[in-house]
Amino acid sequence: MPHRASFVAFLLLTTASGILVSPGHAEESKFGTPKADEGTRIFKATEHPFYSAEFLLKGDRATLVGSMGDTTPWDHLDYAGKHLNAVKGTIEIEVNEHTNTGRVVAEFVEGADQYRVMFDRFAAKTPLQSGGVATRIYEHGDSNNGDPLYPKTWLYLGGWGTATMYKNDQVLYKDYDAHFMVMERSRDPKTHEVRYPVKRTMPGGETDPAGMEIDLWVRSKEQNANNFPPFETFVHLCWEEVTWR
Repeated sequence: MPHRASFVAFLLLTTASGILVSPGHAEESKFGTPKADEGTRIFKATEHPFYSAEFLLKGDRATLVGSMGDTTPWDHLDYAGKHLNAVKGTIEIEVNEHTNTGRVVAEFVEGADQYRVMFDRFAAKTPLQSGGVATRIYEHGDSNNGDPLYPKTWLYLGGWGTATMYKNDQVLYKDYDAHFMVMERSRDPKTHEVRYPVKRTMPGGETDPAGMEIDLWVRSKEQNANNFPPFETFVHLCWEEVTWR
């Protein structure tokens, strides 16, 4: 309490005198010393002394890109936004970035069928993926991280690993590659287009940092060049409302 009282007194004194002094300069040993470039630097999560690494999020307003009944050839990235299906469903993310554990559960209904994705095995294939769950990184596009299938985006949180998908409580796809992204908004809210790829002069990706979404990809190892992306199976879901819990 004495430390808090002295700090409050300092604030009152400097405010009353009309001089606002950074507390970092006033008590350097306690509050640290500001660095010249810290106004624009983004710190790694692990650079924060009280980082818990525990993420709890929920996504609503689900969109299925294409349909579960699509036959080859199909486009399940649909940059033009012409084959988007609003479906009833949610995604719940409960993961620990330190231990690369937790689970992602996505449920949705299309027609008379109920689908569930259980994504609870996380593993990294590159150092970027930080063991399977990572935060505060750029991916896709020209980031040189991940594939270029989607625009370069800031990932507030991402996960890579293996999932199993169920249809009406029966296994539909077992042990498929999976990837989730809590990312910047990728589609224009009016036209629903992903404006990608485009020639640009700015270094930022073709996403909109003013919005946020959760995307989930579930894909087979088997490929099919007639589809886009070129996989035999590629399930793509997006949730436009993100709640941090």
